[in-house]
Amino acid sequence: MRLFASELLKIRTAPRTVIGLLLAELAVVAVGTASTIDSATSSGAPPGFESPAERNLERDLIGAVSSSLLFALILGVLVITWEYRHGTITQTFLVTPVRERVVGIKMLAAAVVGAALVVPALILMLVIAEIWVGDKLQFGGHELALMGRVFLGAAIVGALGLEIGAGIGRQLGAILLAFAWAAFVEPALSIWGSIQPYLPLHALFQGVLGNGDASLSLGRGLLTIAVYLAALGTTAVVLTRRRDIT
Repeated sequence: MRLFASELLKIRTAPRTVIGLLLAELAVVAVGTASTIDSATSSGAPPGFESPAERNLERDLIGAVSSSLLFALILGVLVITWEYRHGTITQTFLVTPVRERVVGIKMLAAAVVGAALVVPALILMLVIAEIWVGDKLQFGGHELALMGRVFLGAAIVGALGLEIGAGIGRQLGAILLAFAWAAFVEPALSIWGSIQPYLPLHALFQGVLGNGDASLSLGRGLLTIAVYLAALGTTAVVLTRRRDIT
């Protein structure tokens, strides 16, 4: 528990990085929320007749909040790579020589803080939506479940980011690897439809977040993600134990 509190303290005492990520996240969510509401309310439907976009407005607004997952991933990478960058990882491993324990605690901290990043994004979305189209919003049980999935997704990508960062050991390299996979590698692999359900981003967005018409079940998505978490976590521990930090 003390080690976990120490990791949260390290994140809290890096205010410029965290505030920078938070401001960027809020800007993206604000633009996404505004464009979602604008496209839904400018359809020109007759009074009393909702357009399909308006009927799905709540779901799409929650989708705008899911952009916070990108920043949870980046923060997860930074949780360990900024220690390598500033040389404080040596003191961390001297205090806690069992390196796999350090990686595990950092992964838990990255998951918790990643999920916490959803809170300001969600509040901002609700404030903008209430001011703009408050009378049209009807958040019910289904929408609350979708919000819960966003929190879960942010925790997952925070942990994944930590594992990638622990394996690579460098901020830029880890972030570039994550973005290259998302932008190029997985879309290329998705050409083969038979393996698409087993790819991590597909499992995350279709299974965990429930996006798309032919979404995977939550259980299957979580199972697929769990396999990737275990594989990346094992790789991160092995590489961390072998890495010279002197």
